Amino acid sequence: RTEVSNNNVLIGQVAAGAQALQLFESHAGHLGTELFSKFALPYIRDVAKRVKAGLQKAGLAPVPMIIFAKDGHFALEELAQAGYEVVGLDWTVAPKKARERVGKAVTLQGNLDPCALYASEEEIGRLVQQMLDDFGPQRYIANLGHGLYPDMDPERVGAFVDAVHKHSRLLRQN
Repeated sequence: RTEVSNNNVLIGQVAAGAQALQLFESHAGHLGTELFSKFALPYIRDVAKRVKAGLQKAGLAPVPMIIFAKDGHFALEELAQAGYEVVGLDWTVAPKKARERVGKAVTLQGNLDPCALYASEEEIGRLVQQMLDDFGPQRYIANLGHGLYPDMDPERVGAFVDAVHKHSRLLRQN
């Protein structure tokens, strides 16, 4: 019953105007390879399948779906084949290695360590540039590698966004 309800909520979000959906699996790292494969991955796949079928049945256009499994670096290949268009990466995953493992057909999202936002604006800019260079210009969404902390300065979040815009423009020109 909960599964159906959660899928309906996601479909309802699209009906209300959501342009993308993101599923979080916050305990992947705690489960490890075997337990993740047994207890999380089947449900991750099922959510993508049911939501896409539900959108079609409701006559709604499909939207990109993102899977983010914190500390799930051991399952990148499986996540890339789980029915999602985007795989979110936490900050512990090297972007170049992730791309090698998942191939070019899946978009990657991430993965600046949120603690970087405690740094100066200049350092944030440098870290963003490195992150963007590591991911490259194709099939990539700039983001943090996890959420913000309550005491983070909104100005630093703005510095992150500004740096992404600045360095993305430069990367596309090259």
